[in-house]
Amino acid sequence: MKLILRIDRFLFCLFFVASGLMTIAINAKQAEWKVKEEFLSPAQTDFDCHSSSIVETTPGSLCAVWKGGVGKGKSNIDMTDNVGVWLSLYDGSSWSTPKEIVHSSHSVCWNPILCKLSSEELLLFYRIGPDPRRTVSFLKRSSDGGHTWSSEEILPAGIVGPTKTKPIVTSDGTLICPSSIEAGGPEFEFKATACWIEISEDQGRSWSKIGPLQLPGHQFGVIEPTLFFDKGGNLNMLCRNRANRIGGKGWICQATSPDRGLHWSELKQISLPNPDSGIDVADFGNGRIVLVYNHSFTDRFPLNLAISSDGGVNWSSPLTLDDAGEMPAVIATSDGLVHITYAFASKDEEQRRIKHVIVDPTTFFKE
Repeated sequence: MKLILRIDRFLFCLFFVASGLMTIAINAKQAEWKVKEEFLSPAQTDFDCHSSSIVETTPGSLCAVWKGGVGKGKSNIDMTDNVGVWLSLYDGSSWSTPKEIVHSSHSVCWNPILCKLSSEELLLFYRIGPDPRRTVSFLKRSSDGGHTWSSEEILPAGIVGPTKTKPIVTSDGTLICPSSIEAGGPEFEFKATACWIEISEDQGRSWSKIGPLQLPGHQFGVIEPTLFFDKGGNLNMLCRNRANRIGGKGWICQATSPDRGLHWSELKQISLPNPDSGIDVADFGNGRIVLVYNHSFTDRFPLNLAISSDGGVNWSSPLTLDDAGEMPAVIATSDGLVHITYAFASKDEEQRRIKHVIVDPTTFFKE
């Protein structure tokens, strides 16, 4: 049994291995399923963007955030200050000019993440610190669809908040956050990673923490889980795998919970590779899942889609979403479409922009 703890910034390939699982055949031409693609952050010299999140605020309206800052190189590697949280709103016809809503003068904002509560209030989670292993976690609230935001709230020590992907909000308003902690970098002699589930029943004001979840035999392994429900109503997590950073071969890993995250099965590798890169899913219900990830053991390109119609038991062969792209955020909107944001740079570019792609999943899910 897992331990349960109670705790109340307008700047900006196929390696499928069966592993005992069946491949789902999908005959879909890209022109049939890619509806639209555009950039949310403008092309600008010496500005890098990364780590986006997107949410539907009302039917047809969207809010997107990402981290970005001025400087040469990458905001998650080369820049050590002035990397903040940026926001753009879609009103049904156009995206607003991006603006910085969180500024970090002497540090870096990490992985801003949005979610909408059943009350329609938006929550924005983010962390500030010199690297992902030394951060303080924050929360802001918006009651007007992301136009204005509250003062920041510091989360309790020990509560990280969602580290990469959106929380799940259940029908009774419970907030289930997919979280992880890293202790020591890949180059350290001593290092460890673990996934956690953080639960709030009062809109992020008090918390329970469930974990740790680790891949057996791999103390330095899984981080940044993404959550979905299978056909039987069980909560599932898929996790990024850090094995590539220490000379290993990484696979996406999965665990299942029968009780909305309180208890979990043992984490196991599935049939899809992971090059130590972020992943995310859109859950269409009844076991229909769209996963966005990099189908490689070594490279964060191309960016791929895989489809499951049985709650993550079997996965399709990968479809190519883009020739490059990393750290995707994925949602299903009320019109039945998939919206994906991710960090993109072409082969002759170093600094990245946030790209937005809309996908029609009806080609994949046949009734």
